[in-house]
Order: sequence, then structure tokens, then C-alpha cells
Amino acid sequence: MNRESSKLTVLYHAISSYQLLEVMLHRHLFHSSDHAALLLPDFITDKYPQWQSLAAQGFFDRVQLFPYQQIPHETARQVLRDTARSCRRLRLSLRRFDRLYIAGAHFYFTLYILKKRRYFYFLEDAPGMLRRPADLYRPLRRRYPLQAALARRYGLFTADNPYVLSAICDPAVSLPGRSLCHFSVEDALSALPPAVRERFVRFFMPRPLTATADSILLTQHFSNLGILLWPQQEALYRRAAETLRHVPLMIKRHPDDRLDYRSLFPGAQMITQPFPSELLPYVFDRPPRHLYTFSSTGALTLRRHMHIHYLTGEEHASPIPHSC
Repeated sequence: MNRESSKLTVLYHAISSYQLLEVMLHRHLFHSSDHAALLLPDFITDKYPQWQSLAAQGFFDRVQLFPYQQIPHETARQVLRDTARSCRRLRLSLRRFDRLYIAGAHFYFTLYILKKRRYFYFLEDAPGMLRRPADLYRPLRRRYPLQAALARRYGLFTADNPYVLSAICDPAVSLPGRSLCHFSVEDALSALPPAVRERFVRFFMPRPLTATADSILLTQHFSNLGILLWPQQEALYRRAAETLRHVPLMIKRHPDDRLDYRSLFPGAQMITQPFPSELLPYVFDRPPRHLYTFSSTGALTLRRHMHIHYLTGEEHASPIPHSC
């Protein structure tokens, strides 16, 4: 059998910034010579209007947008019907793919995969999230109860479904009796040759950022997730501003966060461009050495690059151990 005929055809699905970087790296490391398609949500275009360059730059062979915003959250039957119709409109036949890699498995496309009785690889939603599925389930239930209920019913927060071949997750995750494949975005980025890593960084950040401080604050979109009310989130970060009043600071706002941090931290440098926080060590001319956050999962992948300082005062989430 020649090399061309032995190529696989694989499909990736990603929702968040972290997942997009995750599948870009996974494809590069494990399926660079195979034909790879990527399915992104239609709402990602606000964050990454350059999404089409994922194909133009060779990260994937084909990239399509799934119309999640056009699927109402009414009934399970209606959701599956609309999801199947969307797949037909995209000419997305699962029979064409040898392997399916699904990040953001709690979104409706996975129901279609299960309906078709296709086995797939489950990619962890965020580092360590398989150990804390309730942190994903609870905020989703507040905003989209049907989606949360269906995902929970089919084990799509925990990868506990008979059609999951293996869960691709952070090396720190250990689930006895489960098939796990450990994959670290941090390790993958660090191991890339500098010129190759630069390609990944420049997709998200065309030009390097100039650092004006040695510390950076990662914000979280608590109100958008339904974890806190808007005034509560504002009060939370107002207290953080008081705590950090003597710290020269840069602020990286979560891509889905809409709080006005300029008014709360008037002297801080605002990083407005959306990009995965895992790229923080590589986007600055002089990377910051200290990172502050309440409970951002992004901090977990930066432990070898920065001193992590966890702020206190949030009553909404399980505490994460301090790590430096």
C-alpha cells in the first residue's frame, strides 16, 4: 500500500480558544500527513475573524463553521433534528472520517455522533476539567438547562460513554478504570522547534506584545457563565484592584468577559487581543514572571513559566491549590 492510500481522514471539533490551540497541536503532532478537517462554532468568528486562515496556513485541510447559534434549545428531539439538518447542509458525512476528535463534547454535535453510533476520542474541555466536571455542568445548567441535561445524560462532561474510545487529557488526571491518553498543551508547545512554535503563536497574535509590567492578571467571565451576577463580578474585581494596588500590572481579559477593567485598574496595561493564555510565555518581547488569577484553568498550564498567585474572595468555585 502506498503512502497516499494509507492516509487517514480525521475530523476535529473545538469550541474554546484553548481547545482550538489543543487541536492545532494535536493535528500537527499526530496527523500532520493525514487529511484533517476542523469544525468550529459559528460564534467563534467574533474572537477569531481570521479563522479561515487555519486552512490557508496549512493547520487543517478544511475548516467549517457549525451553526450552533441557529439551533434553539427547545426539546431533545428538535435539537437532534436541527443538528442532523445542519450536518447535511455542511455536507458533513461522518462516514468519510476514519477518526473523530471531539473537544467541547457537551455541545450538540456530539449527540449526532452518538446517534450515528460512531466511536470518538474525547478531548478534555480544559486542563484538569475531567476531575471537576461539576465546574462545567453547573454554569451550563444555569444558562442552557437542556444542553446541560443532555450532556450529563450521555456522560459528555466526564467522557463516561461507551462510544468514547479514550479521553485525551492533562497528565495530572488519573481516573481508575478509564482509558486515558495524556496530552499536555504546555509540553507540546515547549517541545516545538522555535520556528514551528512561532507559526502557532502568529496565527493568534500576528505581532509580539510589548510588556509594560512584570505581572499579569487573568480575568474570568463569571457573570457570562452564570456563576456570579454582573454586580458581584464587578465587586470581586474591585476588591482585587485594591489588593493589587501596589503591583504594576497587565490585564488579559478572558475573550468572553465584557467587564470594563480600565475603570477598575486605571494604571494597568490592557491586553485586548483574544488568544489562549497558554501562549503567554511566547507572545511578549519580555514575558511577565508573575500571574494573578482567582481560579483560571489557564494558570494550570503556566506553572513552569510563571509564579502563580491565586487571589481569594470568590465564593463560587472550588479552591485550586496554590502553585508557584
